[in-house]
Amino acid sequence: MSAEPNVKNAAVPAFCGSGETRFTSRSVADRIADFLDGRTNGEDLFQELYDYVLAEPVPERMRAFLRNR
Repeated sequence: MSAEPNVKNAAVPAFCGSGETRFTSRSVADRIADFLDGRTNGEDLFQELYDYVLAEPVPERMRAFLRNR
């Protein structure tokens, strides 16, 4: 038995209190581990996690503020 932690399993979060372990998509967990280990720049991971924000409209108050600058 190895004393080193298994990084692939450590990157997959387990949620307490439910009595069972829930996993995120293995591909996302693998990409998070790759990014944290420096094997990728994380661009595809960032897009998958935050792309939905780009579809949100810019609030009118912020548009007015940016127009007046």
